[in-house]
Amino acid sequence: MSGTPNALSEMKSFDHVVVTKEERPNPSFKKSALPGFKKTVQGRRAIRIFDGVPLPEEVMRDCLRDATLAPSSSNLQCYELYWVRDDEKKKQMVALCLGQPAAETAGDIVVVVSRVDDWESHHAKLTKIMTDDGKKPLKGPVLDYYENVVPMLMKTDRWGLNNLKRRLMFWYRSRSQPTPNGPVRRADHRVYGSVQASLAAENLMLSIAAHGYECCPMGGIDKRGIAKLLKLPDTAEVVMVIGVGTGKPEGLFSARVRLPFRDLVKEV
Repeated sequence: MSGTPNALSEMKSFDHVVVTKEERPNPSFKKSALPGFKKTVQGRRAIRIFDGVPLPEEVMRDCLRDATLAPSSSNLQCYELYWVRDDEKKKQMVALCLGQPAAETAGDIVVVVSRVDDWESHHAKLTKIMTDDGKKPLKGPVLDYYENVVPMLMKTDRWGLNNLKRRLMFWYRSRSQPTPNGPVRRADHRVYGSVQASLAAENLMLSIAAHGYECCPMGGIDKRGIAKLLKLPDTAEVVMVIGVGTGKPEGLFSARVRLPFRDLVKEV
């Protein structure tokens, strides 16, 4: 699989950069961050009618920056966020969102796109940043992970030969040790891309709420039409559209309803 038995388990011993204690979660967060976080999570709702006024540009940009801080598998960040600002495109987006009020009345619209097809270029850019343009070469398990493991997991080809190689390798290794079961097929990579894009989308929505605004994620959309409008390549995939703005009281259609905690959280 790679030059070392398990690059993931060996990463516990590599030299790494640590941010200051004040930046990382620590006991002080319980007083400084938790109250606001709770208010943000509990206050965030899917609002379907807005006042149509765009967010201040600096606020929207700050929310989008927060979105890019979302966790990302192998840090490949295989997604794009399209902030639709052109008035004509926004009108067309309403039709492509099937006339949903959350799109029609939104002040801003963001399209969340999976870009697994960009993994190779992102891999190269990431390596360049991590090595300071080659001045500080990667070493040990990190080098092994990014030079061997990541390409092995992500590479695909027209005839599916890499998919077959992964399937056989995973099967063989699983006979003797815990082994990843994927990605193997293109469908697995599609799921991977949707997960990465959705993590960024959740960060975006929570940031919008923390800034005092509201939003609504929409999945009932014409994904192909949106991809055409944004001139996306066939290898890109629209995951969702998020309407953003200041919500109107009638935009909240009902009280929050959730299944019982025990139905969703299992202790084993």
